[in-house]
Amino acid sequence: MRNEWTAVIWLCVGCSGVSGNLSDANADGATQTDGGTPSVDAAADALISPTEVLPLSIAFTFHMEGANLVVDKPAFDRYVIDIQTTAKLFHTNGAVATWEAAEIVQKSIDYKVNILKELESGGDAIGLHANGAGYVPNDKNYTTEKMSTELQKQRAAIASLGVTVRHVSNICSTVDWVKAVQSANFEAVTGVVEYCLKSLPAASQGTAANCDAPNNCHTAYPKETAQSISSWFASSGSNWTTPASSGLLILPTSGSVPCSAEEAAGQVSPTQCKYGTDDVTATLAQLDVAIASRQPGKVHSHILVASFGQTPNAQVIESLFQQIKSKYIDTGKAKWIKVPDLIDLRKTAPAL
Repeated sequence: MRNEWTAVIWLCVGCSGVSGNLSDANADGATQTDGGTPSVDAAADALISPTEVLPLSIAFTFHMEGANLVVDKPAFDRYVIDIQTTAKLFHTNGAVATWEAAEIVQKSIDYKVNILKELESGGDAIGLHANGAGYVPNDKNYTTEKMSTELQKQRAAIASLGVTVRHVSNICSTVDWVKAVQSANFEAVTGVVEYCLKSLPAASQGTAANCDAPNNCHTAYPKETAQSISSWFASSGSNWTTPASSGLLILPTSGSVPCSAEEAAGQVSPTQCKYGTDDVTATLAQLDVAIASRQPGKVHSHILVASFGQTPNAQVIESLFQQIKSKYIDTGKAKWIKVPDLIDLRKTAPAL
């Protein structure tokens, strides 16, 4: 899966899950509405004011992958400078980033340059982007157990840098990726795309059934913004689209920021796009839908994605931030937040 920049946007408390493959009711009591969107535990919702719509909480997550970007010490040093510059851009604009790391983990260990700890100490958050776990095309006998072992190995490596990691991305697989992720003690996943449906029974995979690689069915799941604003818990890779009362927290995403205009124009699963002002327009249009789709007494999320293998265009990002500030932050419709705080919000929501 390509590296991406993910923005997670949470709205208020007591969320509803979304699925195109949901039964009318599951064992945990989450029922489906006529529109294909299941409701969450009514008891949890009852603890929230049924008339209140809370501000949208926004978090951006960068997927830090690309072996060529850290192939040697000079390349690694340039990459670190790009990271530091981008973090400063966020902070200058009142935003905060969540960095999901891949190859840079081992290189940080090798070169004894702990950029991830520096970012965390500066107020950002850290996650794992699990390259080489979940999708392993050269292993025809790949299993859930192998995925679990690989995730535990990667978790140990990033933990050795002294950073706190609670969530992971790049985990779509034909095996039970929910079980594997949980076995490695991650609480949540981001970056869910259509390829993740490959772990479901064949009849429930939809268009992903004929997909042979994540890049070929990289459309965010759920695709529609009005649906992807909802998070849910999953109990198994075989039924992860059906909300459970507890389990692995699924934080859906929308498409990547630099590909927003391309997706709006009808391109399917674009993965490599240039940043442009039209992407700002398309992204803001998605946010308008997310804001308008909020329901009183509910928690909602909207996750935007962009690659950090491709250095973000500062002018485009700053324009996006400034317009988010004027349209949503200054009007009280949104606030910035880190992904770990979003996990806490979702997990503690029933007690609020």
